[in-house]
Amino acid sequence: MLVPITTCQRSAGQDKRIFMIKTKKILWFSRHEPMTFQIPILKKIFGHDMVLEHVVGRDAYISAEKIAEMMRREKYDEIIMVAPLSVMAKVIELGIRPIKADVVEVKEEREKTFTYNSRHYKFLKFVRVIKLELVTEDL
Repeated sequence: MLVPITTCQRSAGQDKRIFMIKTKKILWFSRHEPMTFQIPILKKIFGHDMVLEHVVGRDAYISAEKIAEMMRREKYDEIIMVAPLSVMAKVIELGIRPIKADVVEVKEEREKTFTYNSRHYKFLKFVRVIKLELVTEDL
């Protein structure tokens, strides 16, 4: 993201604007680290100077309210989440629009991008979650 920091007067009445590139600070909120192939994709989206920080261990199991507080306190620009739908819905309710990996399960090994728990998946893209509606019924 380019942020204008000053305007200088040049000859013939032309203004010259000087820009600073703002580094995106991104929180990777998952029990697992990003996969190697995902890093270049994220750099293409957010810029090569992005800062990606991974929350691991006990911090990966905190409430939506604590996630929102951490985002504000640590000044994260974005969050990429792998979390239960109920947590993601609450995060959205708190005004955060998380990013998630859009993946599909595939049967053919040759179609896979990665394997997890003996199942093959194909990574499609990263998407921003705008709204998440969880509708349930009693059994």
